[in-house]
Amino acid sequence: MPGPRRLNDELRSLHRLLLAMSDVVDAQLADALNALVDHDGELAEAVAERDREVDAFELEIDRQCERLLALHAPVAAYLRALIMAVKINTDLERIGDHCRNLARHTHHLPDAPGLMTSTTIPHMADLSRTMLRHVQEALAAQDRLLARKVIASDMQINRLHSDNLDALVAHAQECPEHAEASMHLMAASKALERIADHIKNIAGNIVFLVEGVDLRRLTRPSTRPDAPPAEL
Repeated sequence: MPGPRRLNDELRSLHRLLLAMSDVVDAQLADALNALVDHDGELAEAVAERDREVDAFELEIDRQCERLLALHAPVAAYLRALIMAVKINTDLERIGDHCRNLARHTHHLPDAPGLMTSTTIPHMADLSRTMLRHVQEALAAQDRLLARKVIASDMQINRLHSDNLDALVAHAQECPEHAEASMHLMAASKALERIADHIKNIAGNIVFLVEGVDLRRLTRPSTRPDAPPAEL
């Protein structure tokens, strides 16, 4: 059976694949947001096309993870690193799906000019991009503190989404002719909220990779386990 040095090399290669996938997802999110804000239909179509690239990354990373499990039968910290790679891969792919869905609402907004500026979507867009960039940095450096900051930012996204829904419902009642556009912006706001949830999941997995602590199951900080984390 191949030794730990070979496994570490393989995990580093997997880490590079995840970072490359995150770069594509980041570009996809930027284009989806620009398409939505600028009512750019051509850019929205490009976002949908790029989703195929994200899906290809997901399949390749899944294959690599399956191969490493079969070849190395990793245990302890190595197994933890591999499990986290699988979970991060899934969250990145789902962010890509939500970017595609986000861009699809672009075509329904030109009939309600100015509606976008009355919502929290531009603020949500800026914050979600910041969260994604920070989680990329945290993944690259395995920075658990930055990952925890990303997790905290999700609460602000949730508040903005709630405010957005209230504002759009009120606008649809006052301007029934804009009801369809308001519905599409509600869906766009929900897509951004879900994107932030998946970014938060990635951040939580980074914390688990480094600390061995599952934040979903804790109500107070836990001590770090003695075993050092494997590289990813």
